[in-house]
Amino acid sequence: MAVAKLWTIQWHIAADGTVIKQRSRGNAEHEQLFQQYATTRTPTIEEIDTLEDRLQRSSASGNRLSKVFLYLFYAACAGFVLGIVLPWIGIDTGFLALGSLIFVVLASMSTGVILRMSISRHQRAFRDAGFESPNGVTLAAREARVMIADPGAVSGREFAAVRA
Repeated sequence: MAVAKLWTIQWHIAADGTVIKQRSRGNAEHEQLFQQYATTRTPTIEEIDTLEDRLQRSSASGNRLSKVFLYLFYAACAGFVLGIVLPWIGIDTGFLALGSLIFVVLASMSTGVILRMSISRHQRAFRDAGFESPNGVTLAAREARVMIADPGAVSGREFAAVRA
């Protein structure tokens, strides 16, 4: 059984100022994805590497928060079920069902707010680094490789990708 290669991310600035994000899991053309980004100014490679660091820290923090939130949601659902079932067998649970239900409803409503805040923070990070938008346009691998290989092009450091 073959072991899957991990994806990496590397940013490049072509000689003409074009910003390119490369996702790779090997050297073959089919193992690389390239995106071109529109910018409001030409950022430095250090700014882009800082952006990638910031995005990865934010993603890791958001994943941890999501897991905690999800476990609390599960606990509240279990509390709601227990609050309904336990009185049937004679155990007084007080306001367990009502309190759990209120938490489930509030948690469900707050997920939209949390998601919008996360998206806004993500977009702001790109704008602060000089990007028009966090959305890149797919670039053909051959074209991207030519742009990256041109004299005057600079490449940032490689990052382990959270996902492709």
